Amino acid sequence: MGVPKRLTEMQKRFAEYIVFNEGRTTGADAAIAAGYSEKRARVEASELQNPRLSPLVVQYIGSLREEKLRSLKSLMIGM
Repeated sequence: MGVPKRLTEMQKRFAEYIVFNEGRTTGADAAIAAGYSEKRARVEASELQNPRLSPLVVQYIGSLREEKLRSLKSLMIGM
């Protein structure tokens, strides 16, 4: 099967939900919010956060976290 070349909309929503609700949600909740099946939400969340299975999703989560951190730093500098 191989690794896909780009993220699906559900993968993007999952990553965004994980990052912007960090500390207030679980992977399963993020998967459900992104549109994945409730029955497989825990498995999907695990697979989506595994760099061997979903490297693009993991990279996107990392870039969103960096962007969030830069944004928070710029807000603190402006204080």
